[in-house]
Amino acid sequence: LVASSLRSGFSLPQALDGVVHGGDQPAAGEFGRALAETRLGVEVEDALDGVADRMKSPDLEWVVMAVRISHDVGGNLAEVLLTTVHTIRERAQLKRQVRALSAEGRLSAYVLIGLPIFVAGSLALVRPEYLRPLYTQPLGIAMLAFALCGVLVGSWWMSRVVKVEV
Repeated sequence: LVASSLRSGFSLPQALDGVVHGGDQPAAGEFGRALAETRLGVEVEDALDGVADRMKSPDLEWVVMAVRISHDVGGNLAEVLLTTVHTIRERAQLKRQVRALSAEGRLSAYVLIGLPIFVAGSLALVRPEYLRPLYTQPLGIAMLAFALCGVLVGSWWMSRVVKVEV
């Protein structure tokens, strides 16, 4: 919306005013607050930085950085914003694709973590005497502690393997 407004000849504050009037809450309210700050003498870039901080949006931080660079260097702000938005959208699409491709690994991790718990629970219900040596004898307690440590280390390791940063 801002890039389209800039292309049609509006200034950046006027384009942001269009976001305030045509946008959804809470973003419209935050941009309205930024416009009010600019009317009080704060630079537009600083006011937008405040919006990005309050909304905790890394994408908006990228946009503010692009506005700041475009203001310092010059050039067509509308094109810079469109390029930034295109990059943000591609990154989001890549994140979704990586998440879909790593879904099988996450499911395998859940199964491998839950399998010992399920087997132990089933044995406790069906044949509790099979599990009794695990918590009554010292060697069984040591084996149980080792198995618990193994499950914890394995679950931590699997969570790191299936977590891909984009």
